[in-house]
Amino acid sequence: MRKIIVLFFLVFVIQAISLNGMNNVTKKTIDNPILAHFLHLDELLLNEYYERNFTPTDPPVGEVRQTSEFEQMEGVLVVYPLGVPYALIAEMSQDTKVYTIVESYQQNQCETSYQSNGVNLENCEFINASTDSYWVRDFGPWFIDNGGEIAIVDFPYNRPRPDDDEIPIVVADYFGLDLYGMDLIHTGGNYMTDGMSISASSELVVTENPSLTIAQIDQFVLDYLGVETYHKVPDPNNTYIDHIDCWGKFLDVDKILIREVPVTHPQYDEIEVTAAYFAAQTSSYGMPYEVYRVNTPYDQPYTNSLILNDRVFVPITGNTAYDDAALQVYEDAMPGYEVLGFTGSWASTDALHCRTRGVADREMLYIQHVPIFEEMPSGEEIDIVAQIIPYSGELLYADSLLVNYKMNNGEFISIVMASIGSDNYSAMIPALDPGSEVSYFIHAADESEHSANHPFIGEPDPHTFTIAGNPTPAELVVDPTYFSIEMSANTVSLEIMELSNIGGLSMDYNMSETADWLSLDPTSGTLPAGVSQNIELSFDTTDMISGSYDTNITIIDNREETIIPIILTITQTNAGNEVINNTKLIGNYPNPFNPETTIKYSLKNNANMTLSIYNTKGQLVNTLVKKYQIAGMHSVVWNGKDANGKKVSSGVYLSSFDVEGEESDYTSVKKVILLK
Repeated sequence: MRKIIVLFFLVFVIQAISLNGMNNVTKKTIDNPILAHFLHLDELLLNEYYERNFTPTDPPVGEVRQTSEFEQMEGVLVVYPLGVPYALIAEMSQDTKVYTIVESYQQNQCETSYQSNGVNLENCEFINASTDSYWVRDFGPWFIDNGGEIAIVDFPYNRPRPDDDEIPIVVADYFGLDLYGMDLIHTGGNYMTDGMSISASSELVVTENPSLTIAQIDQFVLDYLGVETYHKVPDPNNTYIDHIDCWGKFLDVDKILIREVPVTHPQYDEIEVTAAYFAAQTSSYGMPYEVYRVNTPYDQPYTNSLILNDRVFVPITGNTAYDDAALQVYEDAMPGYEVLGFTGSWASTDALHCRTRGVADREMLYIQHVPIFEEMPSGEEIDIVAQIIPYSGELLYADSLLVNYKMNNGEFISIVMASIGSDNYSAMIPALDPGSEVSYFIHAADESEHSANHPFIGEPDPHTFTIAGNPTPAELVVDPTYFSIEMSANTVSLEIMELSNIGGLSMDYNMSETADWLSLDPTSGTLPAGVSQNIELSFDTTDMISGSYDTNITIIDNREETIIPIILTITQTNAGNEVINNTKLIGNYPNPFNPETTIKYSLKNNANMTLSIYNTKGQLVNTLVKKYQIAGMHSVVWNGKDANGKKVSSGVYLSSFDVEGEESDYTSVKKVILLK
């Protein structure tokens, strides 16, 4: 009804004024800018005939992605004289750069006011420019990622305010960023994006561009912003402004906040329809949105908040009961973030978000990843793939590229991601117990000292999925089930016994033997579901005489006891030194390791041998042993360094054992895993 009354009034006024009167209104508006969020009558009349000084450009070339509010920000834009309290400026300046748009003659006054109100001036910069108002969200720049470079998209501002309309150009010049002109009348308060090709506005964008079809509007946002899905919904508030930030907000790629009102509220039905609409939509993660609701019975502006890195600044009204409940909604929806409330000159249609705008970090470390949400099969490794791009151009720290995962309420375990080309990296989460809930997040860091997580907040709010199937008991299989060994006296022989857990739950095991001539390594451990482990059996017949000997290996696990019979036959006495029956790369222990591991090997005969470490690309990392060596058991320690003595990064390496003997050659390769 309010809109209808305004329209009738405008028709009457427009009919009652002359062209000369219109010119007078134009002059009055330009000479005396109206600092109001809504359009005053003068501006309403002017707006219909107003020709904006706007220069469109061709769209960006190549891949384009619009950055979201919840990505890394290097700062925040505000306008002086301020529309936000000094307390907010002071709080933001503690951790983030505050860029204040201010006319040059007012800068000293602004700095003095900042200093007297506890603002950290070391984190302040000043952009000298004229403005008509302080609603920088509405007229300020839109930031895009154009092939790993931050750029700005400008648009004709939907207000007849020429100084405000120039601010995207001013900001682009200040930061030295490329500028693109999108000839689509718009306003930042009526726009939100997820950073992954989905955006939303009210239908105001359609009504303010009557010369464009919806298909043409969609083409604009695709070409200039990389937006493939553009939701344009009826405004449920029925106010003059029709801005989406008055009732909704993306909190993450798959989370959206919608205001809530009592059933007695005149807009209850419209708001519920809007909430139901978004609940039925698919996010860029391929799953429905998680819709959070914040109670606004008296039209409190709680959705009109600012996300700035790991903090959320929420406009509050001073009514503790409603304010506390609103802040709790943010804390529930965004665990790990610091949620702070600020009072101010807020209105239901104009609050904190309207008067601030984040500045995308030009050197951000961007992680692109579509999380796993669906149930995953048991008994299989799970491939986690992400694209990691340092906008700074600096190198990534290879040992920082981690998938951190945990099962149920356990501790997080880190596995290193390996490059698979084109800025893509991968890591395999091992097969886990059926019925388990798996939580994970990705971490990365680069040499510009930027670091990032996915999701943004990391460990407090990880991605989660479950493993299919009901857990089945752990079940041990041993191969071989017995040993019958023939040896000479005064010799040493190594054999391998494999333990496999073919059940659906982890198992602990302990082993024992009673013979002096037999030793086991290791004697205890844990076998996750579907995992096998080799046990080293060492037979030593030093000072033993010919004959038959027997013993048992006893294995006790979570469910049962397993007996492995051992028969040793000594065929003849050997008075010489220790003799090895075979040449073999036994492997390293511990594995994974940090900071060093011991690699064991045996030589049946004297031989020329080489033991080297390679990376998974086949490049030589270090040669640990290269010489003629006598027969017997040997070991060498690798301290995780390359041939130049520099520590290598976390990851999978290969130990290569090459033997050139008189009787035959031997080559063996085994994995060596370094975790930091």
